[in-house]
Amino acid sequence: MDIDTETYSQAILKLVTSAQGDTGGARVAAQVLLSAYNGNAYQLNIVDLCNLDKDHYQAALIVIRGRKELGREPQDFLKNGDQIFKELWQQWERYHVENRGKPTCNLCYGSGLIPEYPDDENNYSQKTCTQCDGRGF
Repeated sequence: MDIDTETYSQAILKLVTSAQGDTGGARVAAQVLLSAYNGNAYQLNIVDLCNLDKDHYQAALIVIRGRKELGREPQDFLKNGDQIFKELWQQWERYHVENRGKPTCNLCYGSGLIPEYPDDENNYSQKTCTQCDGRGF
C-alpha cells in the first residue's frame, strides 16, 4: 500500500509535536524528522526506534516511507515548516553527525537543559545548562 500525502502529513505533525519535547521519544522523533529533512547532517539510529510507543513508531515508519515514496521533504507539509525545522535543528544539535561522538554533558545528560529551581519539586521550569551552554556535550 502506498503512502498518501494526508497520511504523511499527519505522521509528520505527530512526530513534530513529540520532537518539540524533551523525552527519549522526542529525541527519536527528531532524529526521524531531521534525517528525512537532511540525512547528511542528521542520521537516525534505527535501534532508537525501540524507544517509541506503538503510535509514534508507526508515524516514524510512515515518515520514512513518505519521504521515499512521495519524494517530498517533511517541512513542506507544515505551516511555517522551514521555521519549525530550523528550531528542531537547533534544539537537537546534540545529535548532528558532527556532535554524535562527543561525550554527553554529565549535568544535563545531553538535553542542554537543567531545572531552573532544582530544590522546588513542584516547579518544572528549565534553563540552559550552565556546564555545556545548552549544547548537550
